[in-house]
Amino acid sequence: MRRRFFFLALLFLPVLAAYWPVLGAGYTNWDDPDYTYNNPAVNRPTAANLLKTITSPRLGHYHPLTDLSLAAEAAVFGGRAGAHHAGNLLLHLANAALAFLLLSFLLGSDWLALGGALLWALHPANVESAAWLAERKNLLYAFFYLLALLAYLRGREGRGRTTLVAGLFLLALLAKASAVTLPLALLALDWRAGRPLDRRNLLEKAGLLALAGLFTVIAAAAQADRGSPLAAPWGKLLSFYLLHAAWPLRLSALYPYKETLAELSSKHLLYVLPALAFAGALALAVKRGARQVSFGLLFFLVNILPFAAVIPIGPALAADRYLYLPLLGLIIAGLAAAAALLPAGRRWRAAAAAALCLLLAAEASVTVPLIKTWRSSETLWTAVLERFPASETANLNLAQALLERGAPAAAAPRLLAVLRMNPDNADALYNLGTALARAGRPAEALPLLRRAAFLKPSNHMAWTNLGLTFLALKQPGEARKTFLTAAAADPAYVPAQAGLAEADRLLRHTSR
Repeated sequence: MRRRFFFLALLFLPVLAAYWPVLGAGYTNWDDPDYTYNNPAVNRPTAANLLKTITSPRLGHYHPLTDLSLAAEAAVFGGRAGAHHAGNLLLHLANAALAFLLLSFLLGSDWLALGGALLWALHPANVESAAWLAERKNLLYAFFYLLALLAYLRGREGRGRTTLVAGLFLLALLAKASAVTLPLALLALDWRAGRPLDRRNLLEKAGLLALAGLFTVIAAAAQADRGSPLAAPWGKLLSFYLLHAAWPLRLSALYPYKETLAELSSKHLLYVLPALAFAGALALAVKRGARQVSFGLLFFLVNILPFAAVIPIGPALAADRYLYLPLLGLIIAGLAAAAALLPAGRRWRAAAAAALCLLLAAEASVTVPLIKTWRSSETLWTAVLERFPASETANLNLAQALLERGAPAAAAPRLLAVLRMNPDNADALYNLGTALARAGRPAEALPLLRRAAFLKPSNHMAWTNLGLTFLALKQPGEARKTFLTAAAADPAYVPAQAGLAEADRLLRHTSR
C-alpha cells in the first residue's frame, strides 16, 4: 500500500503543479453559464428543477449526473467558479490515479504505469477537458468508465461483478452518453486475455449492450433539434485525432467547421497516412499475437467512435476533448510495444526513462501555457483567433466578453467582422446595436436592433433594447408596441415592464 501511495504522489505532484493556475480561472462565456449559474438545477435546486434534470435532456445532451455534481458544489461552496474548477481538477487527478491502476494491471509494472499515467494526465489534448467547466461531463463519465474497467478486471467472474460493472456503467452513461462504448471495451479486454468471444460471453454482456443501445437512442433524440452529426470522411477524422495525440501543437479550443473541413480536404496525404498507419499497426499486432498492443489500439478505436460520427452522440466535427479517454489506448499500445521491443539491460532502461522524462517535459511546455488560455473568455477567444482569425464564433464570443467588461470600442471591430462574414448573425446585430444605443447613437442602433429582433423574435432583450432606442428617439408609440412584444416573449422580464410603464407615461403626457 505504501508503495502505491509513493507512486500516486509522484503522479499527483507534477499534475497539480501544471494545473494549479486553473484554480484562479473564472467562467468563460462558452457554455459555462448554461452549465452553472444559469442552470436551474444549480441556481434553484428545487425538487421540481432536480426532477426535470433527471428526466429531461438539456443543451442537446442527457447528463443528469453532471448537472447534479455541479449543483452539489454550488450548494456547498456557492457559485464561485474556483469551486467548480477545483472539482474538475480533483476529477482529473482521480482519473489519472485510475489510469495508473489500470496500466499497472495491464502492463505489470508500476514504473511503466506511472510513466503512462503522467503522459496521459499532462497531455495537451486533455487540457480542454480538465480546464473547461462545461466539460465536467467528460471527466465524470471517464471516472466511472475507468472504475468499471478496473472492477471488471479485478473482480471474480459472477453475478456480483456483473452487477457492479453495470452500476458503474449506468453512472457513466448518466454523466455522458459517450460511455456507450464500454461493452466493446470489455470485449476487447476479454480478447486480450484470450477469452473466446462466443455466445456465452455476449450473453454475459447483454444487459450492458441493452443499456448502451438505450442511451444511444436517448442521445440521438436529445440531439434531434440540433441537426445530424456533421459529416466528414471518417478516415480523415481518425487521422486528425492521431495527429493531435502524437503531435499536440497549435491546439485550439475550437476547430471551426468550414476551416477544419477545408484543411482535411486540402492536406490529403497528411490526413490519410496516419489512419493507414494505424490500420497497418493494428493488423500487424493482431497477426503477430501482440494482444497488449492490439488491445490499446482497439481501446482507442472503440472510444473514438462516438466522436467520429459513427455513433451519433453530438454535432461537432472535431475537438481535442474527444481524445480524453481514447488517448489512454494509444499510450497502452505504445508502452506495450516499447516494453516488448526494448533490449534487456540497465543501460537501455535508463535511456528509455530519460526519453520519457524529455517527452513529459515537452508535454508540460505546451500544456502549461494552454491551461492559462482558459483563464477567462478574453484569453480563450484571443487564443482561438490566433489560429482561426476568421472564426465567426470566436469573434462574436470575444466581442461579448469585451462588452461585459465595459469595452464597447474594443468589441465593435469584432462585431463588424462577424457581420461581414454573416450579415444575419442576430447576436452580433443585437450586441452592436446595444453598444451603439448605450454610446448615445440611437439612430444607428435602431436598424441593427430591429433586424436582431426580427431574426430572433424570442429574444426579449432585443425587443426591450429596441423599445429603449425608440424612447431615446422620442417615439413612445413605437416603443410601447415593442415593449408589449418583449413582455409577451418573457412576462417576468422587469426591464420590459418598466419600459412599457415609461412609454405609457410619455404617451399620457403628450396627449394632454
